[in-house]
Amino acid sequence: MRRLIAAVSLVAVALVPACSRDAPPSSLFNAGGYHVRGEKVYYLHSFPGDAFEIDGADATSFHVFDHTYARDKSTVYVDGRALPGADASSFELLDRPGFAKDASHVYQRDRRVSDDPAHFELLDGGLSKDSTAVYWSGGEVLSDDPTHFTIISNTDHYLFTKDARTVHVNGNPIDGADPATFAVFKGAYARDSGRVYYFTDQIAGADMASFRVFEGPYAADAARVFWMGEPIEDADPQTFRVLNADFECSADARRAYYRDSVVTQADPSTFPPDRSVTRCDETSISFAE
Repeated sequence: MRRLIAAVSLVAVALVPACSRDAPPSSLFNAGGYHVRGEKVYYLHSFPGDAFEIDGADATSFHVFDHTYARDKSTVYVDGRALPGADASSFELLDRPGFAKDASHVYQRDRRVSDDPAHFELLDGGLSKDSTAVYWSGGEVLSDDPTHFTIISNTDHYLFTKDARTVHVNGNPIDGADPATFAVFKGAYARDSGRVYYFTDQIAGADMASFRVFEGPYAADAARVFWMGEPIEDADPQTFRVLNADFECSADARRAYYRDSVVTQADPSTFPPDRSVTRCDETSISFAE
């Protein structure tokens, strides 16, 4: 027992410096971010990171906004480093993690994304804009036409947008698409007045009048069935059905398909009508017991 007490005492003594008010923070005991210790300011990387002293930081006026941003009377800091050109007196956070502004600029972490904070707006889908441009989630310019910019759809992991000249999906331009008549069917399938698209690609020869979208990446018109915009050879659109969109398994009256390939040795006429598909590949299909 005496040995145990002595060992515990030694551990306690060893921990005192780490927990001292003036000692540098430790990721073993402190959360990552900014720490003011006496007259010094530290930035601590999250566990198992180390702390470093922020040279020149004024502990008396130091103010922490969040894990990323802080300021003192003269300097703004991002991840513990000075943010060049930022105005400490007007600096404030925006309503999206990693975004902030001062009187002259908007910042995404340490990157200046806009010089027009008075007109800067946060949009759906991680986008933003000011009076001169629309910005993608990483700060890159998506459109130089913010006046006519519109979010068409933001569902099923597909963000469709347009301005007066161009339609984009997930930041990628859809060549030839007409912004004035563009509309989304479902998922990655869309259309304008003369064409049908999957993601950024036109589906050649698709019949717009009969085109319909199933679950997941499947669609059909009167003559063909499509997987991710590509025809499934010889699939029958009249009897086609999706068995399990997550497993990308489907069938018509004659054959079963994994993605756009025929599942060998599978006969849809023998499939149990009341049991769901639990696995699918190019050689077999499994059903729930």
